[in-house]
Amino acid sequence: MESSISSRLAGLQGRLTRPFWGGAGLWAVLCGALASGGLRPDGEALWTLLLVLLLTELGWGSLWDLLTGSRWPLAAAGSERHRVAVPRPGARRWMPYTLPGSPAGRLFDGLGQLATWWRERFWPAAGGALLGSAAAVALVLALSLILPGTLRLLNAALVGLVGLGLWQRRRGRLPLLAGAVVQVGLGWLAGHLAFAPMSGASLLLALAFAAAFAVAVWGGLRLKLGLRGGAWLLDGGQVVVVAILALLRQPLAAFAAGMLLLGQAAMQPGLDDEQDRAQAFRRTWPWLMAAMLVAALAMP
Repeated sequence: MESSISSRLAGLQGRLTRPFWGGAGLWAVLCGALASGGLRPDGEALWTLLLVLLLTELGWGSLWDLLTGSRWPLAAAGSERHRVAVPRPGARRWMPYTLPGSPAGRLFDGLGQLATWWRERFWPAAGGALLGSAAAVALVLALSLILPGTLRLLNAALVGLVGLGLWQRRRGRLPLLAGAVVQVGLGWLAGHLAFAPMSGASLLLALAFAAAFAVAVWGGLRLKLGLRGGAWLLDGGQVVVVAILALLRQPLAAFAAGMLLLGQAAMQPGLDDEQDRAQAFRRTWPWLMAAMLVAALAMP
């Protein structure tokens, strides 16, 4: 039990301190807030920003890691508890009037199997993750009561993305796209909706930028793992960003984003082995985060 909790805490600390990937979620919130035009250098706005960062990183991020980053939810959804046998003598000792095969006897056997499965299999392996998930849910609910109500819609989106991630894990796939949307897409939207109303052209732009950068992050993760189309997705998402900035008649921002994209593209040819891909992955993040900042500051 203690080792399970320690491993979960170590995993959470690793996510918070992992270079660039953990920081990308926080950076997306900040950029979304800047792009909203409502972030002001005063105490109330900075307090709101801090609460949004806690919501996205410690709330949403912890839930995503705990629920999709391990196999315990899939094991809990299985039928392992039905294979845990409970001796009949125990049933007679607790309920001597229960006959084998009677409705009460079958109910007692089922409860005994569930209790044995929980005590011997589930709790030692997943108790720490379950407690961590409960704490993250409590944090999300508490912060949702303080922050603007529009952010609660993003909580519903998170539930759907977690479900998608679990489905992909069950099929043996890595939920890279859903993870990118949680970290960067929802983060950008959370920062925006905390300081701007959920309507108008600014919301459409926030959705467009959130989607484009989520695709770019998805491509970066695929590039690191050597999966097909990683570089195309990484570059394509940022091409969309450059196009949006050009349509908004922001030539300097479009030029800067284009130069940042060219800097990343220059590192992509000849990525044959795992070490080269990992190095390009780490070097790509600062350029991509700079492009996010350029897009945020270019918003009218």
